[in-house]
Amino acid sequence: MKVLVVSDYRGTVSVRPEAEMFIGMAKAGVQVDILTYPETEYEADFRKAGMRVMTSHPKTKFNKQETRFLHDLLVKEQYQVLHLYNSRATIHGLKAARRLPVKVILYRGYAGHVHWYDPTAYFKYLHPRVDAIICITREIQRALQRQFWFRRDPTVWISKGHDPEWYKGIKPANLEPFGIPSGAFTVISVANNRPFKDIPTLLKVARAVSEQQNVYWLLVGNGMDTDTNLKLLAESPARDHIIFAGFQPNPLPLMRACQVIINTSTGGEGLNKTLIEGMSLGLAPVISDIPGNREVVPDTSKGEIVTPGDVAGFSQAIIRYVQDQGHREMKAREARSFIRKELHIAGSVRKTMDLYQKLLA
Repeated sequence: MKVLVVSDYRGTVSVRPEAEMFIGMAKAGVQVDILTYPETEYEADFRKAGMRVMTSHPKTKFNKQETRFLHDLLVKEQYQVLHLYNSRATIHGLKAARRLPVKVILYRGYAGHVHWYDPTAYFKYLHPRVDAIICITREIQRALQRQFWFRRDPTVWISKGHDPEWYKGIKPANLEPFGIPSGAFTVISVANNRPFKDIPTLLKVARAVSEQQNVYWLLVGNGMDTDTNLKLLAESPARDHIIFAGFQPNPLPLMRACQVIINTSTGGEGLNKTLIEGMSLGLAPVISDIPGNREVVPDTSKGEIVTPGDVAGFSQAIIRYVQDQGHREMKAREARSFIRKELHIAGSVRKTMDLYQKLLA
């Protein structure tokens, strides 16, 4: 089997599950070639696994020369599968694959924003040349399936796998530079501030918890200093315990130094990577009860599940974790076990290879 993957591997932490999946395929005997940008941090790992790496990823969405390059590569190398991961790759790849026998697979990481009545959707996900679309959650698949009511449904649900073993060597960061004393009970949130992340609810939870418990809150991500958030912070008696840490290129050591990871989103979540990372690092999760989150924490044996926007519910969950160490550690163990058993990278490798073989058959 000969596969060409077109994706961006310039990062390490953010792309690890995807990159490791293809490394796993290569080790299983699949020929996987990578078309990416120059200076990809994963190049050495790809080459070590026997994979070919080409640094000619399309730089624009519409460019005849870039489409021609990809078309000629498909013809020359006789690839059987073309796996496309981003907008530029998809637009060029679908054009390049015209009249060629290669199977074209797309990736979908979030729900919504694809509509059958939108003409631009036919440049990508609704293009008739698409053979399969891998959706990383059931909710994403269901949302996309509704757009194929009049034609063949190409969607497939395959979770993006992780491996708790990746995080064994992560050492806890020193949180004192952030104003958090050594040994303090700390709740971490890792998310850029977008409306659906509902950071105001998180700040209200911090205020409610501070009335009963001495807890610190580490909010990692861009854009936290909005007028609404700053006003809530200024009015909060917990303001000295709430830290806006901004963007952190590698938040894993910060997570390791905390006890709880929280997500208060009201919607819009795919397969939340930071939740998976936190659970793999041994943190007990608190999540809002929305579809994407529930695929990471499916039941209350693996974490606390709260109605979106329920400040009292989130507060009670945190307070119970603070007061009952055994309860918190049990939830953390079960959460980590779930990642190992149900969201493991080996499952993603196997299911994706099965998809390839099914399409080629």
